[in-house]
Amino acid sequence: MSVASRSEQVRHTIRTSEDRVFTTRDILNAAPEATRDLVDQVISRMVRTGEIQRVSRGLFSLPKMHASLGSLPPAAEDIAAAVERSIGVPVTPTGALALNALHLSTQVPAKPEFLTAGPSRTIYVRNLPIRLKNASARRFRIRNAAVRLIIEALRTLGRDRVTEAIIGTIRSSVSNGDRVDLGKHIGDAPVWMQPHLRQIATT
Repeated sequence: MSVASRSEQVRHTIRTSEDRVFTTRDILNAAPEATRDLVDQVISRMVRTGEIQRVSRGLFSLPKMHASLGSLPPAAEDIAAAVERSIGVPVTPTGALALNALHLSTQVPAKPEFLTAGPSRTIYVRNLPIRLKNASARRFRIRNAAVRLIIEALRTLGRDRVTEAIIGTIRSSVSNGDRVDLGKHIGDAPVWMQPHLRQIATT
């Protein structure tokens, strides 16, 4: 296959990516016949022409257009997912973002924050800082992302703010499979939280 053909194949891989935000590694994994130099060159050209956007160092996105607002920045969750794939360790929403993800709040945090087993870092998307904060590896022993999210949401609320209505909202926001997994990890959560988790896990 010629260099031109491999370049077009890389472009096609990027254009058809299911990931709104991606890394160079994502493209290399999807197009294993391409070299790192070739992928870097294609990405650089596509950034220059505006076909893709550079989100932060090593992170790129496919532009999403709004009729009135023009190009929209990628969602913080999409950025976190790309970072998780890049560093190979879990990334979990925390604070207001965790509450929003479980429909417990309509608040969209001005500074989205995620916990990670990797190093702390801040990614800037335009003027929006997205904080990745290192947390104990114990917080990530649970593989199921929805289970981690539930625990972080309750941790954000605190023991005195968890109501029956909140329990019901969380139950309706996650799948039966996630509730089954939650039941297996109740002992990994703080003691005060465990009765609430049992209620959520009941199928």
